Formats: sequence, structure tokens, C-alpha cells
Amino acid sequence: MAFNAQEIIVPPSPALRDAVSHYWLCLNNANSVYVALPDGAVDLVFQVRGDAVYSRVYGTTTARVDIPLEQGCNYFGIRFRPGQSRHFVQSSAYELTDTHEAPQGLLRFPLGQITEAVLTGNVVHHFNWVLERYLAQASPSVQPIDQVIQLIESVGGAVRISEAAEVFGQSRRQFERVFLETVGVSAKTFAKIIRFQHTARLLTSSSNVSLAYIAAELNYSDQSHMSHDFKRLAGISPNQFFQAHKALLQDSLPKQALQKSSLAEIAS
Repeated sequence: MAFNAQEIIVPPSPALRDAVSHYWLCLNNANSVYVALPDGAVDLVFQVRGDAVYSRVYGTTTARVDIPLEQGCNYFGIRFRPGQSRHFVQSSAYELTDTHEAPQGLLRFPLGQITEAVLTGNVVHHFNWVLERYLAQASPSVQPIDQVIQLIESVGGAVRISEAAEVFGQSRRQFERVFLETVGVSAKTFAKIIRFQHTARLLTSSSNVSLAYIAAELNYSDQSHMSHDFKRLAGISPNQFFQAHKALLQDSLPKQALQKSSLAEIAS
């Protein structure tokens, strides 16, 4: 999850939606910092400066990270769904947690074809084309760990880890090892991240929702429990997050209007 009002979200093609969450685009970036919040996902990120392209694979974070940006550059990202980066990245998700690596030799598909796409402007079309071709050849199968991830997401993170381990169908130790390698964090931490994401969405979807209501809606023991978990992951309180989000949106509206024509060209 990002905290950046300039980020434009584009869904992948239907064939990729089980593996890719979305593509994101930040055109003619005006920010000095990209606020990355925990989401359990791995991102492949491209920065375009003139005719030069720089790329990194970012693992999930376990707390808020402020990533420095260059103003005036274009940024593009592919966000893989939690646990699905294993189909595209050779390193385990755990090796990438709270860090980033150069993608050369790390990806399972040709990096050059995607690098060319971010220079030619047909970004989303080429992202879909390259990843669809790779998946068709790789024929990835659904694993028990995928069912566990779906369970945790479907209940908003409000699940006992013992129940998740039962769905996995093997020993508790084996479950914890596979989950950590596949998602990058423990099942318990991932459940907290999913609840945190739901909290953030409720906070930013309406100005009339109380913290007490959100805590009850997401099955926290109380408001204090929710606020504690939220601050640990976001670095700020729920109320501070809401106020910052509101200010960021108000500041970004004129910029978003100017970006519409550029987006139509670059996302074709």
C-alpha cells in the first residue's frame, strides 16, 4: 500500500488478476518521498529519467518506509499479489522483506522487454503482454499456501493462526516456514497487515466513520488495540493518517487533472 496522491492505479488483464494486484504509474513526479506502507506484496519498480531506465525489486515492508524520489521523473510499478511474486522472482519473498534489489538475474521473465516498454510509452499493454506470455509458459499451479493467504484476506485478517495452519494441511512448523518464504512475513504479521489495510481504507473512505466503529467492524478487541497496531505499521496514529490523507488529496487535485492526457498515452 502506498501513500502517494500522484499514484495512478491500473488493473492488469483478466488473465493476470490472480497473480498481479495492479500496475501503478506516477507521471512527472513532483514528490521528494514515496511513503510505502506494509501490504505483504512485492513490487517491480521502474524509474525513467530521460532515456535512462532504473529498476528495483522491492519486498514488502514491516513498517512505514519513506523512499526518496527524484522530481520530474516517471515511475512505473508492477505490484504482485501477496505470495504470487514466487512465479516471477527467483528469490523468496522473505529475502526481499524490508529491502530492495536490482532485478538483473532475479526475474524469471525477460527484463529487457519491459524496460523497452517504459521508454516507448505502451506501458500497461507491454506489462500485460510480457507477463501473460511468461505465465502461459510457466503454467503455475495453486498451492495450499495460496488458500491460506486467500482465507486471511477474505476475513480481513481476523483469523486464528491455528485455523490458517489447518487449512495448509501440514505441520505447524512447515506452515510457518512456507508462509514466511512465500509472503515475506509470518502469518500473524500478515494478518495484522491485512487488518491495517482495511483500517486505512475505512479511514479514507468517509469522514463520518468513528475509530470505535472501525475497531468493532474489523474485530479488534477495542479502539486502543486498533490504534496501537496501526501506529506500529504506519508510524502515525489513525487520526494523523486521516488528516494527512485529506491534505494530500486536496493538494493533488489540480495535478491529477493535468495528468489525464499523459496517462492516456502512456497506459495504452
